[in-house]
Amino acid sequence: MKYTETLKNIHHSLDRLGDLPVFSATINRIQQISASDEGDAMALAMAIMKDAGLSARLLKLANSSAYKRGQGNISVISRAVVLMGFNRIKSITLTLKLIESFHDTHPDLDVPGMMMRQFLSANIAKEIAVRSQQHVDPEEAYLAALLFGLGEIIVACTLPDEYRKLLALKKSSDKRWPLIQAEVLGISFNALGREMAAGWGYPKQVLNTMSDLDMTQLDEQSNLLTSLPYLCNGLVHQIYGQDLRNEQPYDQLVDSIANVSGIPFDDVGEVAIQCFRQVSKISRTYGLKAQLLIPEYTESGNEAKDTVVRKLAFLAHDEAEQEEPEVNEADVQVAEAHVLCSQGQLDYLNRLTELIGSEGKIHDIFKLVVEAIHQCSDFDRSLLCLLNKKRDHLSVKMIEGDEIDALQGYFERGKNGKDDDLFFRVIEKQVTLLVNDLDEEGWSSRLPKNFVTQTHCQGFVLIPLVMGSRVIGMLYADRLKGHGAVSDNDFNIFNRFATQTRLALMYADSKAKR
Repeated sequence: MKYTETLKNIHHSLDRLGDLPVFSATINRIQQISASDEGDAMALAMAIMKDAGLSARLLKLANSSAYKRGQGNISVISRAVVLMGFNRIKSITLTLKLIESFHDTHPDLDVPGMMMRQFLSANIAKEIAVRSQQHVDPEEAYLAALLFGLGEIIVACTLPDEYRKLLALKKSSDKRWPLIQAEVLGISFNALGREMAAGWGYPKQVLNTMSDLDMTQLDEQSNLLTSLPYLCNGLVHQIYGQDLRNEQPYDQLVDSIANVSGIPFDDVGEVAIQCFRQVSKISRTYGLKAQLLIPEYTESGNEAKDTVVRKLAFLAHDEAEQEEPEVNEADVQVAEAHVLCSQGQLDYLNRLTELIGSEGKIHDIFKLVVEAIHQCSDFDRSLLCLLNKKRDHLSVKMIEGDEIDALQGYFERGKNGKDDDLFFRVIEKQVTLLVNDLDEEGWSSRLPKNFVTQTHCQGFVLIPLVMGSRVIGMLYADRLKGHGAVSDNDFNIFNRFATQTRLALMYADSKAKR
């Protein structure tokens, strides 16, 4: 039960802090458009431009020496997208929003330092993928390594007292670090990060990289994309002296990276130095300080490791001295993405918390969630659909709002091998689908024709519902034609109540296994 209690406390803390911008509607749109075969530069540019702070920072990066290659001044987002490519734009955007999400509310916990190290780890993973003999998308390797430390960052930000306890035990206990995490939280950081990312709709190929590995089992046949996040994060932890009991020895990590990627052992250290130099140079543009990268140099007795750390310490000091004492606030102003809960939302969230805490019936929780989404947002309709055991038929179990007959009529359906099976595929893939406005970006032509004509929908969002490892249905909300697009605020409210639904299902699954 410690595991479910930890998740409940994290979700409650996120409710108080507001939804994380990294899992905002902007990121959702960018992920969808950049992954679509039919996406184009203008559609992606339009999605980015809806976030003024993101647009300004992206243009600044596009014009920096790290990304600009003699292309002249880049003054429009669409040109930045074309020149930098969809995948790179996606990875840069996620990095910017991730850094924006986690503020330094507890200075003693060094959350900005954690983010800086994740940024470095992601760049090392990307460069290794570029040089490797395996065919791995470098941007996928970057994103996977960037998200690998998500669990630890979330705990530090949402449960600071528990995180301080973990750090104290790390120093005083002889137990392995993942075991300490499991004893205090009921779950390891990696498993927690995977759980959160799954709930936010990240694809399985990313989730599969957020696991501990046995380095002794890694060789040239191992999957590079799955291995790199673990190995590169371990390497960075070694460089910064965070592996207190040498659980992942430096030489073993470098040797594993060399074996999996096909890169010579000595070149791995040079890759780390090269990436370190690049990260130092562009850190301020991302809203980070090069000072945070300075490793504390102490002789470890490992000549290869000590050489790399000495070089990195020198480079970091050099970059930190070049930093301006004050950064132009206009250049780095972060768009405030947290949405404060209204009293109505808080009332519903409190009622849901009481129901979940008292192990109320899942039917009552579903009913309250569907009602809350409709009452607390500008969505015109909300509904819950469940799959049958064969997962080939959807049934509408609860629905709220206006003109519900047409919506219910569409979603009461079985698989038919036609375009309408799109929603079955989305649910089975366990990904969130957000369509802000059917009149934008060619959505009307990509969605099932019957859905567009029958439901009279302007925009919608849906998330699959999962109990244990089984997909059981979906939660859906939309706006009627002519009532305007789905706003970021609508999406955030929907996501808050969807999170409560996932938490309730987690409790129900845990109870069923007792």
